[in-house]
Amino acid sequence: MMKVLFAIDPSIAHLYPMVPLAWALQNAGHEVRLASFGGFADRIAETGLTPVQLGDEEWAARVSDDALEPNGPEQAQQYADVLGLTADEREYWYLFYQYLLTPISDYLRVDRPEPHALIRFAQDWQPDLVIWDLTQAAGAIAARVSGAASARLVFAWDPTGWSLDRLAARPDELTAAGLDPNPLATVVGPLAEHYGVELDHELLVGQWTMDTAPPGLSLPTTTRKVPVRYVPYNGAAPMPEWLHAPSSRPRICLSLGESYRRFIRGDFNRTPMLLEALAELDVEVVATLNEVQLDGAVPPPNVRLVEYLPLNQILPTCAAVIHHGGLGTFQAAVAANLPQLVCDTLESIMLRFEEAEPEEPGAERDDTGVYRSGVEYGVRGPEEQEKEPVRWVMPAKKLEATPVSDYVISRGAGVRLNHQAQTVAELRESIRAVLTEPSYRQGAQAVHDVWRALPAPADVVPVLETMTADVRRTR
Repeated sequence: MMKVLFAIDPSIAHLYPMVPLAWALQNAGHEVRLASFGGFADRIAETGLTPVQLGDEEWAARVSDDALEPNGPEQAQQYADVLGLTADEREYWYLFYQYLLTPISDYLRVDRPEPHALIRFAQDWQPDLVIWDLTQAAGAIAARVSGAASARLVFAWDPTGWSLDRLAARPDELTAAGLDPNPLATVVGPLAEHYGVELDHELLVGQWTMDTAPPGLSLPTTTRKVPVRYVPYNGAAPMPEWLHAPSSRPRICLSLGESYRRFIRGDFNRTPMLLEALAELDVEVVATLNEVQLDGAVPPPNVRLVEYLPLNQILPTCAAVIHHGGLGTFQAAVAANLPQLVCDTLESIMLRFEEAEPEEPGAERDDTGVYRSGVEYGVRGPEEQEKEPVRWVMPAKKLEATPVSDYVISRGAGVRLNHQAQTVAELRESIRAVLTEPSYRQGAQAVHDVWRALPAPADVVPVLETMTADVRRTR
């Protein structure tokens, strides 16, 4: 029997992809613990797995008064130029450098309690294997200090591993340009030094990476990969009575994600356009939108509004899904064998920051010419509503929307909905085409078949047992 510790960001978008693998390990007889911060233990407990509460129950590093700002877009652009990245490749680099590197650093700070709490627990509990998500790099230090094997789980591709490979190919050029040749190592270094841990490549990416991407979506990296099927887990809730019987009209699910729904009013202004486009179609729409996403928009009569419903309940009853390009929703749609309409503006993140007019309420331009929107990361209580929100630089789309939409389109499994370039009538015709043309259903079936061919979490358990035993024998 192994002891397996999961180190998880305090977000359901990071928790839910871990749950099927954690259950597979537990069902195989292993002892499993899921550790996180910020009062997230109750969320973990709802999955039926055992939580470990690290630190107090207040929101953690990202909403602290001294939270670090993301790296500036000008420096991100300079890196991309030196690395010689194409327009498409820049999207992956910006995702790592401007977005992921910030939450990664949140839980690596020597002056914050979170990483020390995780490492102390690992020292006390002595796991055999630590599995950490791509924002929880302190999990690698916890594994090294406790003598455990170290593995990452990524949610469809690995922008961190991909970016580190590009950086490693041009260290001299980066240094000559005055740029840090390995910004992730710089972030990990102080905590590693604090615990007397060698800062090597393995500490940055784990001893292997569990890759949930279907073939064709995964980024090429030099990391050791263990493929595993992404089995959607979307939380538990009673199945509503109206879902018991099939719909008399084609049903469409409209889901614009969980991560941004707390703070992007009108969901980048696309919600009203989508609702207007759907209003004149002979369909039943189930829209999982909250008041912030609606921002005063009134759903038409053919739209059933439910603030939250697990996707694995609603999607099997649908003919298509409209979504924001998030990896979890994409994977859930693949599992449900559905054609997908992916909302994607196609703009690069840098162009959005530097050239586009601000659309979100409260956006303002700083002295560098970059638009910043006031964004709250996490839900604050009523007593905190008057506090100044954490500032964050955001594009007018989900960060991974373009690679997701490119993949869906290349497989003939759906289309892209660009509310900035298309009229309401054009959006409506795109939706109608996906519902009526058989080729989209055939493309979705082909993607679903590829997904089914990947090893299920239960199939991966013996692989993890063998790899962990090999690591433990050499330590």
